[in-house]
Amino acid sequence: MLCDQPIPIAHDVDWSEVYTVPIVASNEPLENTSVLTEHGVFTSAEYYLQGIKGALDVCYVREGLIHRLQHAASCLPEGVHLLVLDGWRPYAVQMALRQSFATHIQQQYSDLSTQDQQHMLNQFVAQPSTDVTQPSPHLTGGSVDVTLCDAMGNALDLGTAFDEISAQSYSHAFEGSQCIQVQQHRRMLYWSMIQAGFSNLPSEWWHFDYGNQLWAHHYNMPAAHYGMVGV
Repeated sequence: MLCDQPIPIAHDVDWSEVYTVPIVASNEPLENTSVLTEHGVFTSAEYYLQGIKGALDVCYVREGLIHRLQHAASCLPEGVHLLVLDGWRPYAVQMALRQSFATHIQQQYSDLSTQDQQHMLNQFVAQPSTDVTQPSPHLTGGSVDVTLCDAMGNALDLGTAFDEISAQSYSHAFEGSQCIQVQQHRRMLYWSMIQAGFSNLPSEWWHFDYGNQLWAHHYNMPAAHYGMVGV
């Protein structure tokens, strides 16, 4: 059972190490995640719905992720479905999110030092970059944000809101908690995606990668497959 195995504690991402991974770029195209509807996967272009400037009204990921999302969905128990929240991001959207998150952290965590605020920011939104040797993960089409939902597309409880900047957003945060339902939902999501070949960003239960530098670094791969797509 997916919910039987605890989510392991993982270290925060060291971006300086992630960006040392070379990229042997694939020409694999982006594909609309709506093609997964027939496999019971739902899509909600979350940043478009929030009115983020430049956000797309559909979610795109690399073609290779489509098959893996289908696999992950097939691992879930009956009545539980994947809900895609975001995929490939234009550079302008990454810039807008970085600024929004930075402002929120400065206000919400004013007791932290500037250095600690910066560390927190880096764990929740990558530095926008169009450098071909270190593109922002979502700019590669190899990152996808997902949650779980019911058969009507209603999001299940995973303990925090999507994009919530909190210690509770760390994937393992509810291990040992009395919130058994949240714990089980997180385990279902985590292990279904891991079984499909994704890696997880430890600070965000919703963020998974395949083929990009984050994924390659996590699995000690010699190179990433996906570089920057557009700007």
